Amino acid sequence: MGDALGDAEQTRLRRARAAKGWSQNEVCARLARARRARGQMPPKPESVLRQYRWWEQGKKKATEWQEELCDVFEMSPQALGLVEEPTPSPLIVPTAPPAAVEYGDTAYLESARAYLKHLVALDNRFGAADIVRMSVRFFKSLQNLLGTGAYEPALEQDLNALTGEVAELAGWLAYDAEKHDLVRRMNQESLYYTRLAGDRNIELLTLQNASMHAGALGRPHEALQIARSVLEGGYELSPRIRALFLTRKARALAQGGDESAIPLFNEIESLYLEGVRDDDPEWAWWIDDRELAWHKAMATQSLQRDSTAIAEFERSVEATAPTETRSQYLHRAYLLQAQVDLGTWADAEATIKSLLPLIPEVESTRTKVLLREAIAKVAAYQKVPANIESGIAQLGIALDDADLTEAW
Repeated sequence: MGDALGDAEQTRLRRARAAKGWSQNEVCARLARARRARGQMPPKPESVLRQYRWWEQGKKKATEWQEELCDVFEMSPQALGLVEEPTPSPLIVPTAPPAAVEYGDTAYLESARAYLKHLVALDNRFGAADIVRMSVRFFKSLQNLLGTGAYEPALEQDLNALTGEVAELAGWLAYDAEKHDLVRRMNQESLYYTRLAGDRNIELLTLQNASMHAGALGRPHEALQIARSVLEGGYELSPRIRALFLTRKARALAQGGDESAIPLFNEIESLYLEGVRDDDPEWAWWIDDRELAWHKAMATQSLQRDSTAIAEFERSVEATAPTETRSQYLHRAYLLQAQVDLGTWADAEATIKSLLPLIPEVESTRTKVLLREAIAKVAAYQKVPANIESGIAQLGIALDDADLTEAW
């Protein structure tokens, strides 16, 4: 029995890691983060790595790390092969609802709204990787409150709306943290609660997130379907919100190789210039010059119009406020990729220098992936200037140092 368990553990842990595209070092860094989140100090990195290799080889059982492994891979102990498969048992229906820790009164609602704004501010400053777990816990606490009925009945609509908004934020944070299964689940939860509350504003934001996510996963037709469901559905869209979903449509068309995407940006820019209306949602501020430039850059890049794309990437960086640290980091990473693709090395060197001080400031997994892709592209060139080789090496070291700092 022991050998069989070891074989299963080896296979399932390796498969789980391969599915995520992580190295053993990356898994161990995430394990350390998970242990710290429990208020415990992890062992030294080399010790965790040694143990993890034993677990993958089936030499030892990960008894003391089961919870962290399940958190990191978002899988059950059985799915990871950490325990023997349980014998099926009859369904046991609980006779009492779970207990609610807090009561949903006006003070609770105001406090929860303030906490939501705090999470948004943290994301804008530091990126999503460190706070996505907090947002999911926050969502689950609200979900439990609603499920148990431990709230003032008059606040039910407000609490459903807040829960939907927290789920929307958790989905966005999961996207930035590259936790794609969680993105889809949180988007679905958001749509459930926002529709219960009749909150069209957050429902629309969630649908735009869902279209964005589908495109990011290489499913442009799904992204296009979502955009069209809003544009051609029964939604009353202001010029600013219509511009957003036309942008999503253009991005999906471009990703599918459809040149009709580009003329859409004339209509998008015209709608954008009509400004924000009094009845626009609070999040409409997010649609700005920077975002439009970046979306046009991404669309033209999908259609292999690289020279146009790089000009729009430059515009997106220029339009980003210096105080928006995470956005500065992200948009400069996209610009660097475009510069590497075109081999504009003098500009790439300047972008690398601007990125280096941002790396220890922001923990955005999505941006790190972009930068590592840029590093790999440089390595594929047969010859690059010496200053670029040096700058790219510094970039790689800074990313490795940031991973180590965040983990330990």
